[in-house]
Amino acid sequence: MTVAAFVLSVLGFGIAVASLTWQVYTFLMQGARPALTPVVGLLTVGGGLVTNDATRDVRASLMSAAAQLPPGQLIVGVKVVNAGRAPFHVAKWALRADPSGVAFQVIGDQVGSPSVPCDIPPGAEQIFFMYLDGAVNLRRSLESVEDGPQRIVATVSSGGRTYVSKPIATEVLSID
Repeated sequence: MTVAAFVLSVLGFGIAVASLTWQVYTFLMQGARPALTPVVGLLTVGGGLVTNDATRDVRASLMSAAAQLPPGQLIVGVKVVNAGRAPFHVAKWALRADPSGVAFQVIGDQVGSPSVPCDIPPGAEQIFFMYLDGAVNLRRSLESVEDGPQRIVATVSSGGRTYVSKPIATEVLSID
């Protein structure tokens, strides 16, 4: 009888731990969970947007495509994917240099980019962007002022918290 009671108590304890773990997991997954990816690309003549991951060198392909379009069509920005179960509120976004913390933010509306603040529904994505000239100017100004290398990252602020992307490839920001 005592062996049966022991087996039942261990089984009950195991089920209780599994249940508690599941409850904690579902609680953590309820909110909005943004995934940020820095992007670089260009605006097409017809109003379209062509983007690529900015964490690797795509400079040659960008320059080739930009040569066929009017000047000033290159963009840099961040793709925000809401992987959570609640809407994600974007209060503002910017490009920031780390570790100095100097940021470049667009004031007013950028042609084609969604205006902020905005909400991203669960499972949806949104691309915020600015012209590449702003990011290149940020990199150049930091080279002359700051000591040491600076990484340019995209940031998104929401509810008092700032989310940071991977660094933008320096080759992309060296486009003249």
